This record gives sequence, structure tokens and C-alpha cells, in this order.
Amino acid sequence: MSNSDMMEWIEVTKFQRKIGAIGFLEGKAVAVVAYYDDRDGNMDGKVSIGERIASFVSPISIEGSAVTEVAMSARFDMDVIERDASFGNMAVNMWLNFARGLVLDGIYAVYFSRGIKTVGKGVASTITKNAVKEFVIRKGFEKAVKEAFQEAVNR
Repeated sequence: MSNSDMMEWIEVTKFQRKIGAIGFLEGKAVAVVAYYDDRDGNMDGKVSIGERIASFVSPISIEGSAVTEVAMSARFDMDVIERDASFGNMAVNMWLNFARGLVLDGIYAVYFSRGIKTVGKGVASTITKNAVKEFVIRKGFEKAVKEAFQEAVNR
């Protein structure tokens, strides 16, 4: 493996805290890595009980938020810009894709979620009288409908 095949990494900081790194191959940014979990809201390296609960009960997915935060923080880093001047565009595109997911989750939560839960509960109680089975059927129904919604909007 030659030296040109080796990936170079530049660490990204935010408020004097290292939050991730950008990987470069042959002068192009090819990887964005976050040092913390998507659920770690304060970026302290630990997902507290409160952060776990908040991410669990939230109807909106935060998947990809950490990597997107690293990219957005790195787009003004001179070391990154000197190696790949187009990285700023890549970071904005990552943010737009993440924001699109948030908007779609919000639309589903506002317009569909409540009705789907009601229908799912009715279907589950018709099929079985066992509370655990009802819960499993209802959650499966809700998940199937949400996946169908996401598939429909991604076409």
C-alpha cells in the first residue's frame, strides 16, 4: 500500500471539544466520523438516562445528527477547505438530507401517527384479547404503515 492510498484524518472541534473527524483520500473528503452517539445531545461522550428517554419517546428520528453536526462544523475549518474546497457543498447536502428526514418524520407524526395508532389498536383488539399480543400487533402495524409512508415519499 502506497502513501497515497493511506487515508488522512483531520479532527473537527466545536467549542474546544473534539467531536469527530474528516477522512481524506487523494485530496478528497471521503468519510465523516462522529466521536459521539446521535442520542448524546450535549456531546459529552455519554448517553444519559434522560437522553435515552428523550430519543426513545421522540416521534422524530435523530439518526445521522452526529455525523451531520461534524460535517457542518468542519465546513469552515481551513485545514478541511485547503484539502477539499468542495467539502462545504457536501456538508450542506448532508444537512439537507438530514433535514428532509426530520420534515417527513414531522409530517407523519402530525398528520398520520394518531390515526394509525387508533386503527392499529382496533385491529389488534379484534384479533386477540391478550394485552401483550395486542401491543405487538399494534406496534407492528404502526411500523408497517410508517415504512409504507416513507417508501411512498421516497419515490
